[in-house]
Amino acid sequence: MRVGNRASKQLQLGVYGQLLELSWRWHRRGNSPDDDYWRFLVELVDAASRLWSEPDRGIWEAREEARHFVYSKVMCWAALDRGLRLAEECMRRAPERRWKQSRDEIQAAVESEGYDEERGVFVQAFGSKELDAALLLLPEVGFADYKDERMIRTTDAIREELDDGGLIKRYRVEDGEQEGAFLACSFWLAKCLVHQGRLEEAGKVFDQAVSTGNDLGLFSEEYDTGTAEMLGNFPQALTHLSHISAAVALSGHQERG
Repeated sequence: MRVGNRASKQLQLGVYGQLLELSWRWHRRGNSPDDDYWRFLVELVDAASRLWSEPDRGIWEAREEARHFVYSKVMCWAALDRGLRLAEECMRRAPERRWKQSRDEIQAAVESEGYDEERGVFVQAFGSKELDAALLLLPEVGFADYKDERMIRTTDAIREELDDGGLIKRYRVEDGEQEGAFLACSFWLAKCLVHQGRLEEAGKVFDQAVSTGNDLGLFSEEYDTGTAEMLGNFPQALTHLSHISAAVALSGHQERG
């Protein structure tokens, strides 16, 4: 929704990585960018290279002051990384030296300013101690391996600190705020646990999240674990996509086992 939605005027840097990741996957399936599409992709990667150091509103469309969200930085990193891969595999001209420099700068910034050395976990934003369930997506784009000790600690910390009756909140909310468990985050957690080889734990988280669906198997955006009520948008596409992704991961590991 754009009409009446303040998010339509927000800077959300994560979109660059999402678009380049999709373009990369589309290329790997035999659909390489033509001349016009490549020019469009270069503009996107250049924008990520130029804007990554700016604060934004993040994946959750924060209404308060813009911040340096780690997820947003990582998705700019992903845009540059996928742009470089596409340029190489498709033999396309691109400012590769500048893109590589920006990619390396982002990685260094995240690993220093977006990482809590004391706890050994990634954090929601530069200079923050808070967690964010979107950090569970860092391995999705290859910024950190699922079995990287930093990701394992981050996964465990999110599971402990953002737990809501077996489901996961997207971030810590202030007392009195009305916020249910964010179902996509619970499926993200299940997928992380799968790829960390923790299948029993993953299955429990997955089943708990699946149990929130209605009799048609449709999921809402959020869920109130106290009243067992669906909250937010319904049905929510992000929840369903995350459900499918977690189910595929879990099924694949069970078959190999």
